[in-house]
Amino acid sequence: MRSVEEWCGKSDDTPAPPRVRLRVFDGCGGKCHRCGRKIKAGERWTLEHLKAICNGGQNRESNLGVTCDWCLPIKNEEDVAEKAKVYAIRSKHLGIAKRSRFQTSRNGPYKMKLDGTVERRS
Repeated sequence: MRSVEEWCGKSDDTPAPPRVRLRVFDGCGGKCHRCGRKIKAGERWTLEHLKAICNGGQNRESNLGVTCDWCLPIKNEEDVAEKAKVYAIRSKHLGIAKRSRFQTSRNGPYKMKLDGTVERRS
């Protein structure tokens, strides 16, 4: 049972206070959640959301982890890739087709026949 209540941010932009940063650092043993490397004294690290807010994560203590500066660019890249994939799947599911810049594409108003002639789609 927790002796201290879990911290939850009032908004998605609310930064975690120093006491929460210390609790999360101590809770994971001072190790990066990606590579598992022990973070040494004086070394830079970031308190990151394990599941990014833009991907449906929450701004709360249970969703926070320590990331070393070596892993931070990789983690951010993975979050952006996941966001793009979720967006593409959701768009396809909702029937939102990406417009092609070519008039004779599958979604365009014209179709090109095998002999090279172009006609308007019916």
